[in-house]
Amino acid sequence: MKGMGDTTAYLRWGIREIICLALFYFTFLAGEYLFDMRVAEFVPPSEVATYETLIVGASVIGFFVRPILYYRRPRAIDTTSDITGVLLVSALLLMIMAVRFEVVIAGGLMACCTLGYCGSTAHANFARRFARTPYLARAAALSYALGVLLQVFSHMVIPAGIPQQFVFVACAVAQVALLHGVRRAKLRGESEFGPESDISELSVDASEFGAKWQNDPESTAAFRRAVVRLTIATACLTGVFAALNAGLTISHAAGSVDLGDWSRLLMGVSALLAGALFDLRGRSCMNIIMTCAAMLSTLSFAVLITDANGANILAATVIFYLGAGFFVVFFTAKFAAISVYAHWSYLWPCMGRVINNVCAMFVTAPAVAIVSSQNVLLAVGVGLVLLVGIAISLLGQSGHQVYDVEVRGDLAFAASDLGTDPVSAQSEPAPAEVPESTLDERLDTFAVAFELTQRERDILEALVASRESVQDIAATLFLSRSTLYRHIASINKKTGASSRVALINFFWTWAPKD
Repeated sequence: MKGMGDTTAYLRWGIREIICLALFYFTFLAGEYLFDMRVAEFVPPSEVATYETLIVGASVIGFFVRPILYYRRPRAIDTTSDITGVLLVSALLLMIMAVRFEVVIAGGLMACCTLGYCGSTAHANFARRFARTPYLARAAALSYALGVLLQVFSHMVIPAGIPQQFVFVACAVAQVALLHGVRRAKLRGESEFGPESDISELSVDASEFGAKWQNDPESTAAFRRAVVRLTIATACLTGVFAALNAGLTISHAAGSVDLGDWSRLLMGVSALLAGALFDLRGRSCMNIIMTCAAMLSTLSFAVLITDANGANILAATVIFYLGAGFFVVFFTAKFAAISVYAHWSYLWPCMGRVINNVCAMFVTAPAVAIVSSQNVLLAVGVGLVLLVGIAISLLGQSGHQVYDVEVRGDLAFAASDLGTDPVSAQSEPAPAEVPESTLDERLDTFAVAFELTQRERDILEALVASRESVQDIAATLFLSRSTLYRHIASINKKTGASSRVALINFFWTWAPKD
C-alpha cells in the first residue's frame, strides 16, 4: 500500500469527483429518510419499507437514461441535465409540501428518477478518475462517509423543519452545478499535466481502454464471467441487507428502535474501515472480507427474527449498519474497477447501485412478510441460501486466466477486479536469460532500441534510478514540470508504455533481442 502522502495526493487530485459522489449519497439518503417520514404519516409502519423500495427502484430509470444519452444523443446531454436539475428541485419541494399521499408518492418517484440521473454521472466521473489507481476503495469510502456525515450534521446541528429542508435542496442544486462543472472541464480538454501528472496518467479514457481490452477473446470471456459473478454476489448481498433494512424500518416506524444519527455514523465509520481494508494487497482481499461481513449480517437477521422481546434489536442494528458501509464501498469499487474493461464504460460504474435498488424492490415485500410472521425456519433457510450464493460467487473465482496484452503494468489490478488469480494473470513465458549488465549499459541499449534522444535517455535514467517525486526530478534536471511531462509522454509513445509506472516496469522487464 502506498504511503499516506501518496494517498492524500490522489484523493486531492480527484476531489471534485469525490465531492460530487458524496453529494449524491447525501441527497439520496436524505431523500429516502424524508420520504419515509412523510409516508409514515399516511400508512401503517409495515408498509413504509415497501413504498420506500418502490421509489428507490424508480431511480433505475435515471441511472440508465444518462448513459444512453451519452452514447446515443451526446448533444442533448446539456439540455437534459438542465431539465433534470429543475425537476429534481421541484420534486423535492413537492415531497416536502405535499398534503396528500398520492402527491408524496409522485414527488418521491420523480425525485429518485432525477437523482438516478445525477448518480449515474457522478459514478462515471468517479470511475474515470480512480478506476485504475490503487486508491479506488478508499476514494469510494471517503465519498460515502462524507455523504453520511453530511446527513448526520444536517440532523444534529441544523434545526428541523425549513432549515433542514433548505440545506437538502441546496445540496441537490450544488450537486447538479458541480456535475455541470466537471462536464465543462472535460469538454474543454482540461490538461492532465500538473503537480500530479504521474497520478493523472493512471486516469483512463475508459471507452478507449475498454475497446483495447475487448479485442482479446480471452479477456472478453473473463470480463463476462466477472460481470455474472459480481451481479450474483451483489444481488445476494442485497437480499441480506434489504431484509435487514426492512425489519429495522418496521421496528423504527413502530417505535421499537430509534434509527437516529448514531446508526448512520456507524455506516460512515465502517465505510472508511472498508476502504482501508479493501485496498490492501492490490484489492485482492476484497471478496474474502465482504464474505465475512455478509456472514455477520446474515446472523444479525436471524437474531432479529428470533428476538421476540426486542432485546437484541440494538445488536442487529449495529451489525447491519457496520455491514452496510462495507457493502456500499464493495459494489461501488468493484463496478467502477471493471467498467474500464467494457465498451459501454459509462454505464457500468453505477450498476452496483442499480442492481441493489432493483433487487431491494423485489426482496423487501417477502422480507417484511417473513419478519411479520416470525417464521424462524424460513428466515434461516433463506439466509443460508443467500449466504451460499455470496460465498460461491465471491470465493469461487480463482483459476481463470486473463491476459491484458495492451497494458501489462495494470495486470495485478485487472486480475483482482475481474475475479481471477493475480499470479496466473501476470504469468508469462520466462524471458530468455541475458547476461547481467550495469544500469548505464542497459539504458544505452534501451535508448538505441527505441530511438530515444540523449535528453530522453537522461530523463529515463532519473525515473528508473530515483525515488524522488516528479517535481524534484524536474528540478534536478533543470527542467520545468511541463517540459519534463512532454519528454515522458514522448518516451511513452516510443516504447508503447501507457504511464510512468508502466514505463518503469517495462524498462526493468525488457530484454534486448539478438
